[in-house]
Amino acid sequence: MTSRKIRAVIRSPLLALVLIAVFAGSALATGATDFTTTGLAQGTMSESVKVKTGGIKFHTKDPVIVKVVTITIKPGGSSGWHSHPGVVLVTVKENTGSVTFYDQDCEATVHPSGTSFVEAAGDGPGLARNEGTTDAIVYVTFIVPAGTTAFRIDQPNPGCPQN
Repeated sequence: MTSRKIRAVIRSPLLALVLIAVFAGSALATGATDFTTTGLAQGTMSESVKVKTGGIKFHTKDPVIVKVVTITIKPGGSSGWHSHPGVVLVTVKENTGSVTFYDQDCEATVHPSGTSFVEAAGDGPGLARNEGTTDAIVYVTFIVPAGTTAFRIDQPNPGCPQN
């Protein structure tokens, strides 16, 4: 076998491994099922903000986008594994189903109707699921850096039995 043929044989598997590594993230990502998002409003805060009132602090250093959506999760529906580029405030609408949120360690936290929780960049991937028998409706406020186009980033399952 010539050295040219040997290099070609070596390059093919190496190229295949590189391509698998590049596309593995998108191929292994889990998408949402029975999870419908409706946009309500979006705006940009072009100036930095620093507010401290009562026990609340809110501080941005640069311009941010604030986007509000409502999400309906059918029974058995799921957000799929995902993360966010900023801060996400989630409120489960009163008198609707609950949302069970799984973190990257596969630990579940149930959020009943009328409660709120936060997701933030750096928390790792999470998955929201409606494990009840009625629709769960959530109101979500995204606060992300200005210029952000993806408010949700699909992620692969970190090894949890939930899809």
